[in-house]
Amino acid sequence: MKFDKRIEKVREYLHNKKIDAFFTKNPSHIFYITGLLEIEGYLIIEKDNIYFFTSPLYFKESLDSLQSNVKNLYVKELKNDNFQKFLSKYKKIGFINSELSYTSYKNFQEKIKAKLIGIDDFILNMRMKKDIEEIELIKMAEKIARNTIEKIKEKIREGVNELDIVAEIKYQIIKNGARKEAFEPIVASGIHSSYPHHKSKNKKIKNGEIVVIDLGADYNGYKSDLTYSFFIGKIDEEVKKIYKIVDETQKICINYAKNGKLKGKDLYKKAVENFKKYKLEKFFIHGLGHGIGIDVHEKPILNNKSEDEIIKKNVFTIEPGIYIPEKFGIRLEKMVYM
Repeated sequence: MKFDKRIEKVREYLHNKKIDAFFTKNPSHIFYITGLLEIEGYLIIEKDNIYFFTSPLYFKESLDSLQSNVKNLYVKELKNDNFQKFLSKYKKIGFINSELSYTSYKNFQEKIKAKLIGIDDFILNMRMKKDIEEIELIKMAEKIARNTIEKIKEKIREGVNELDIVAEIKYQIIKNGARKEAFEPIVASGIHSSYPHHKSKNKKIKNGEIVVIDLGADYNGYKSDLTYSFFIGKIDEEVKKIYKIVDETQKICINYAKNGKLKGKDLYKKAVENFKKYKLEKFFIHGLGHGIGIDVHEKPILNNKSEDEIIKKNVFTIEPGIYIPEKFGIRLEKMVYM
């Protein structure tokens, strides 16, 4: 990974903002900048050096992991108020607004001499544009998710419990080479398919039902996210019709994304526009998709308010869905590489 280039971009941002140093405690940002995966602590970036303050529980692991990753990076144990005291060596230090509550901000400011300056999450913006290595990892995570679906297809049948399929998904994701699932898999059958964020239950699949499966894999810290809708036995014509409309909408939006110079809201509106032709727009109750990488949900966001620009080297999902209350839902999700 090109950690040094990422660090230089952070330093350039700090220079432009006239900030002496910056800290983050977001584990995804820490991984993006240093390669430390899911280790908690505070990462400080300044003009010359980088410091990582972490619990004694992670100290030796961090020390061993960082020996060759990043130049001039020093690992320190987090104890008592040594982190706050360390911050006092600077005049101005930036933090990401969303990472500190007002109470935490006040406590920090009372203990340090430096002036704390809240800033927007510029690292999240940096992470929108994936490099070649990141794209390769994401594609591997997607391949594992696809292989998992192929392995479990035969188990999606009448009489099988939703939770049994969840267990098989988890097993196959690991067996196919992932570190773990990217998120808790969703298996939603029958009326449960009308709940976008259904929590899988001890319910048996019945003949004539839709089964929506949403799953993803974590491969070396990078994620995938795919959704399929399956028919079990004989299905009503209404269900088949709506499936075709959702599939059509997804294809239209994927093709539209290739035009370039679009914002997230433009893609979302394209989906709504197609659903309106069939008077189904009120049953489309969530965003059209989201960026994916270290986190399952990243920028760009594809919803009705998103100003995020769709640019080269973005990776995002397009997942139109229609949810008919008390009846069924259909969602299809694919990953798009710009």
